Amino acid sequence: MINRLFIFVWIIIFSVPCFAQQDSLDTYEDDFGGLFYLDSIVVKASRTGLDLDDFVEMVQTDTSFYRSFRQLRFTNYTSHQDLKMYDKKGDEKSFYRSKLEQKVDGLCRKINFIEEEHAENYFKRKNKHRFYTGKLLDVLFQKEVCETQYASSSQAGDSGSSTGRHVQELKKLIFQPGQKADVPMIGKKTAIFDKKMAPYYNFSITSEIYKGTIECYVFTAELKPEFQTKKQDKTVVKFLETYFNKSSFAIVARNYHLAYYSALYDFDVKMEIECREFGESFLPARISYDGFWDIPGKKPEIGQFSINIVDPLKAN
Repeated sequence: MINRLFIFVWIIIFSVPCFAQQDSLDTYEDDFGGLFYLDSIVVKASRTGLDLDDFVEMVQTDTSFYRSFRQLRFTNYTSHQDLKMYDKKGDEKSFYRSKLEQKVDGLCRKINFIEEEHAENYFKRKNKHRFYTGKLLDVLFQKEVCETQYASSSQAGDSGSSTGRHVQELKKLIFQPGQKADVPMIGKKTAIFDKKMAPYYNFSITSEIYKGTIECYVFTAELKPEFQTKKQDKTVVKFLETYFNKSSFAIVARNYHLAYYSALYDFDVKMEIECREFGESFLPARISYDGFWDIPGKKPEIGQFSINIVDPLKAN
């Protein structure tokens, strides 16, 4: 069950930095016991209609982030993928790189590899994957698959299967952070705005120009220093940062640090996801992953990968 659960986390994440400069910070005690820090620009905005509850609600109920990922299924694009696997000493032990084109034909996507190279030990015999990290990257971004297959798996929860229910709940970790996810051992710990979890965090709302081009409000949740020990298992969300476009309130970027250590399984994953407009399309343009996981019966894996989406053209 744990093996399947971990794979579902990966699939939902991808089917998934620095603080903004804070000037003249104002501090507020919110209703659920956490501390909020607002910079002077955000304080002015709050006086014209925005308040703390609005930002918390936007983090939990935003749909633009999910829609950008879903639109990838119906978009022609070229992508560059770079994966590296490491040993416990931090030395590179394998790699994979590719450039591919995705072409959409009706409800199906077709993949054409333009360039591809990998280490000799990256695959087992008959091109079977040696690393689960590589296998999941392949499943999510390189397999030719039809939308009906996605639909059947996402609707499994409607049929009452535990698989479908886990898939639906794990979506909350990425697309609705801060909500409780009904996942064994960690579900309650994902509800960072609840009264029991909020005291672990410092929250801030600041103003920043993202990469010098897009004016954003930045919502940040970070563990308080006293809870940032490596093996601390009271929380799962270690860091969450979301950039909201001030004009549209669409999510421009989101950065995560999710980790959990227990006798049964460990994981420690950092992700950065950037979305941007390509013509009329709003898509995840860059996805980076840096993570470790260790589950019973499998060798621990330490890996990094990045995916860059370029040259998208909306499918007809």
